[in-house]
Amino acid sequence: MNDTDAPQNPSDSGSPRRDRREATSRRKKGGAITAGIIVLALGAYAAVDAYDLVPGLPGVLTTEPQVEVQTVPTPQAHAQQVPAPASAVDDSAPVPTQIPKTIDAVLKDSKVKGFGLEVRDGISDDVLYAKDETKPRTPASVTKVLTAAASLSAIGGEKRLATTTDFDADTNTLTLTGGGDVLLSAGDSDPGSVNGHGGLRTLAEDTAAALKDQNITEVALNLDTSRYVGEDFDSGWSRSDIAKGVITPIQPIMVDTAYVGSKNADWRGRSEHPAKDAFSIFEKELKKTGITVTEATDRSESEAPSESENPKELARVESATISEIVEYALVHSDNVVAEMLGNEVAIAQGQDGSLENGPKAVLEALGESVDLGRTHLVDTSGLSYDNRIAPHDLTTVLQASVVADDSLAGLVSYFPVGGLTGTLHDRFLDERNASGVVHAKTGTLSTVTSLAGGVLDAEDRYLVFSIQIDDVDKDKILEARKTVDDIVTALANCGCR
Repeated sequence: MNDTDAPQNPSDSGSPRRDRREATSRRKKGGAITAGIIVLALGAYAAVDAYDLVPGLPGVLTTEPQVEVQTVPTPQAHAQQVPAPASAVDDSAPVPTQIPKTIDAVLKDSKVKGFGLEVRDGISDDVLYAKDETKPRTPASVTKVLTAAASLSAIGGEKRLATTTDFDADTNTLTLTGGGDVLLSAGDSDPGSVNGHGGLRTLAEDTAAALKDQNITEVALNLDTSRYVGEDFDSGWSRSDIAKGVITPIQPIMVDTAYVGSKNADWRGRSEHPAKDAFSIFEKELKKTGITVTEATDRSESEAPSESENPKELARVESATISEIVEYALVHSDNVVAEMLGNEVAIAQGQDGSLENGPKAVLEALGESVDLGRTHLVDTSGLSYDNRIAPHDLTTVLQASVVADDSLAGLVSYFPVGGLTGTLHDRFLDERNASGVVHAKTGTLSTVTSLAGGVLDAEDRYLVFSIQIDDVDKDKILEARKTVDDIVTALANCGCR
């Protein structure tokens, strides 16, 4: 797959409404705020979230073992600056009053019935439209909205995850310790990247330099993955999805989220043993520096270091910030990163990092400030059909982010952008008021489609929305998604007074 630019909407160029929005944005908060969004150029396909909807690629996000699917294509990324929704919020813009009439007309024309949805004013939190909004539904990858919000709130947007090496002089043992970074590179650290911000070659070279300063050229080497405990693969997931690139065992150290094979390939699977792979790469790089490794032990399958050991940190590489990692997870709809974030939320909440604790910790972190009703999570990526979230609960979190003054304030700006990035790169392309303006997280399973995010209406009022439907006949899922897009487009076009 060749790198391509993100799809652009020609009708946006020179638009008076767009010019007015940008002028409003510049006036607000002293200037336009932009969010660096990673563009997924996936050719004719939508990103991971939407493969169920592409002919010939059925069911990639289902966990039903009988469904045969294609593998997940390798994301090709480009930096793209797009307006962040926070820059568009104008509390003097008029509040639309005719949204019910507008949405009801779309729903009446739809061939699919049974949607749950809610639309709120981004500033006042007034509910402008609601239909079955408190009924919990299978959310698919919209689950990542809650995971992202909890990560920003509980961990903090500026936090970084460290991968370290520690040396015990008493036993002449060097330990590579996983600190949660699943976006390591095999090579040099790249401060300008999210995927590859920390590199194992850099860590090995820095470690070797510290050892040689102590006249040490020979060590035993261990791997410590004790940061995460319990099962590393949820019982509700299908192991066949590892080879399809959908998920991998969740361990606290990985290279490139455990993708295997050439980065130039259109399709890549993931590894069955990501931590072990990272350990092998580090050992190889360490040996290149002239350090002799007498013994290598993978502690991911044995005991964590005992209290009698007295290790001293020699070197470390750090990840991108949690805010940047959250953005990566949302735009790429990356299940591995989302599950890692769930484990890290648990740790930030004072619990063990585990797949069992992650979903509970996400709800606990958010429940401190917002009412999540009857939300039920069994994972933090949205792979499970057993997750349940109501539209009302999603818009509660979204609206809280619009008015937040902490790390949560960036949440909506990290979503894919209609017609430009991620899983929305090929949606709203022909809608001049929606393309480049809608920020939303998609969710797709074989019988589920959902969208939650924010949009600026025709008179510059910022609205947040959540639209969900599950238990859809598979042959009607495309029509269901069209209805979702029609509703959001109507909001973007709405003066509605």
